[in-house]
Amino acid sequence: MKPKQTPTAHDAAFKGFMTQVDSAKDFFEIHLPEHIKALCDFSTLSLTNSSFIDKQLRSRLSDVLYSVQTTEGEGYIYLLVEHQSTPDKLMAWRLMHYAFLAMNQHLQQGHKTLPLVVPVLFYHGGRSPYPYSQLWTDCFALPDIANELYTQPFPLVDVTVIDDNELVNHRKVAVMELAMKHKYLRDEFDKVIPLLAQALNQQYNSDIDIVTILNYLFIALDSPNFEHIVQQLSEQAEKHKDTIMNIAQRLQDKGEKIGWEKGHQEGRQEGRQEGMREAQIMMARNLLKNGVSLELIIESTGLSREDLISLQ
Repeated sequence: MKPKQTPTAHDAAFKGFMTQVDSAKDFFEIHLPEHIKALCDFSTLSLTNSSFIDKQLRSRLSDVLYSVQTTEGEGYIYLLVEHQSTPDKLMAWRLMHYAFLAMNQHLQQGHKTLPLVVPVLFYHGGRSPYPYSQLWTDCFALPDIANELYTQPFPLVDVTVIDDNELVNHRKVAVMELAMKHKYLRDEFDKVIPLLAQALNQQYNSDIDIVTILNYLFIALDSPNFEHIVQQLSEQAEKHKDTIMNIAQRLQDKGEKIGWEKGHQEGRQEGRQEGMREAQIMMARNLLKNGVSLELIIESTGLSREDLISLQ
């Protein structure tokens, strides 16, 4: 039997000191940058749960996490300390990874804003000075690009402010962007249908794309609006007319069948729900054909894992 791993002497000594609040307070007051210390009310310093630390790394990482309230009013700062006796080229990334996990743990506790998490590495290895960068973006193969990407606002595609005449020229994704931009504008869809038809008539989209977008419209719109859009779209997107009508008819038939069998408002509502489920199943089948992961399909369609397995 493989012997059970125990913490090293380094870990035990370091953690023995750093889990004592008085020792940790001295450590932070001596070693933290001045602008960080100025934000910390050390009278509130307390050891917190760091159970998020990767279990596989616990045998060699000390996972000491302290919380402290700020001197700027309500809020928290977390001080995350790891120690190393052997240099690790990816340690800057590991510290950032743990910092993000600490932020998430904070949110899971019901807080509404992210806390500052200050990673600190305590090093006492045989190789001196510490040989690797402390900047986590240097862990990437393209560090300059990574530094720019992760220190600037992320790319944003806000279709709500992009002009429709620009969206219609976005090749394969034009129909998706137009439909999603206008999903709430049911009374204005007569203005959008020619744009959808124009995008489809450019011949960038496959039948699978059309299935996906009609499924989406079926779920997003009520029945009269959906029927109207399908009719207009089939007339204006002539080259895709048969595909559009066949898909729409299948969805409508599924819903109407249940509605006729049940009768009245309750039956029509159940029929609508069955039609929506049919749309979800059709979308799932297409995603499965394209090799999309089960997790993503579950999130996209609302179907269960058991539903998807039965479709495979």
